[in-house]
Amino acid sequence: MKIASSAMLASLLVAGCAATTPPNILPAFNPADPAMGVRDVHYHPAVVDYRHREPVDPRNWRRLNEERSSAKPGAGS
Repeated sequence: MKIASSAMLASLLVAGCAATTPPNILPAFNPADPAMGVRDVHYHPAVVDYRHREPVDPRNWRRLNEERSSAKPGAGS
């Protein structure tokens, strides 16, 4: 059992050392290259549509549903 596990470990070690490095995925991209250019930077505020809201007391939920409903009140759906 020790010999089998040692052989397996040795084969993994040899296979790991023999592996090639991964290919260069973006060979043309170099951030230090001035020919690459610089993208325009635009300011985008994170809170553009902010509206201050205050807590309110609960209202009648049936009346609220009827106001928001597209069906006529009492239509049964």
